[in-house]
Amino acid sequence: MSWFDSLTAACIPLVPKAVMRRFSGRYIAGEEREDALRRGRELASAGYRITYDQLGEAVQTPQEVDAAVAEDLQLLADLVQQNLERNISVKPTQMGLNLGEDLCVQAMTSILKEAKQQKAFVRFEMEESETVDASLRVFSQLRAKYGDTVGMVLQAMLRRSGDDVEQLLAENTPLNVRLVKGIYVEPAAIAYQDAQEIRQSYLRIMQRLLAGGAFVAVASHDEILIDALQKLIQDNPTYASQCEVQMLLGVREELRQKVKASGMPVRVYVPYGPAWHKYVVRRLKKNPKLARYALLGMFGKQEKF
Repeated sequence: MSWFDSLTAACIPLVPKAVMRRFSGRYIAGEEREDALRRGRELASAGYRITYDQLGEAVQTPQEVDAAVAEDLQLLADLVQQNLERNISVKPTQMGLNLGEDLCVQAMTSILKEAKQQKAFVRFEMEESETVDASLRVFSQLRAKYGDTVGMVLQAMLRRSGDDVEQLLAENTPLNVRLVKGIYVEPAAIAYQDAQEIRQSYLRIMQRLLAGGAFVAVASHDEILIDALQKLIQDNPTYASQCEVQMLLGVREELRQKVKASGMPVRVYVPYGPAWHKYVVRRLKKNPKLARYALLGMFGKQEKF
């Protein structure tokens, strides 16, 4: 981690919220649900798949969990009413994981019960390494009950993820995994530090998941990984129905258009909510390198990651 990244991370939270909001519009749909729905309609009309992501994490009280659940339930209702794709993403600590696994299971059950009825899909995300075991335990319970209504996330940078894949594949239930490199700063003992090592881990996990029959959401803006996926599909045409590429709103849009033009299905994550500022500041503190991306974004530039 460079001194420049650390300095930038320390300074960006001091930027007035109004200024940060102006420049974050490319990456965050807005504070209101309708902002996300409007952006989703625009992307859907251009041929993209959509996931709606209510921002928020590390809640402190059960009341905050209840509020997050209520918002996701209303989001699902709006997606049904407006005939939009019923696909949402939630974070474990947004659902109270840090307050207790039972509370998290209860919160997720409230959402998944409605999602299953509405033929929707819910992505149970992954956060810092210290939450992984609890997140996987919660996911195992949810997957056993709700099957392909719920999906998980794995981080290629974590050394343990290869073993986690084998355990997930061993369960006789449909498996849907969003595979990411990982953005958290983790110690070398548990996480690959070199970019090439992370990429190699990503490729191993992607191939294993596809071979094991899982659906793989290849969440990356890395052309090398996307090219590798396309090569895998050429060699194994049956994989075409088992995967999609996922990208973040506002990030590397020219690559997103190129991938879609190639015939690969592309899903865009559309984040929204009043917690956007707290979310951004917390992420910068967790990973100062992200501050460089944010700074470049303020000047209309994008960095590959």
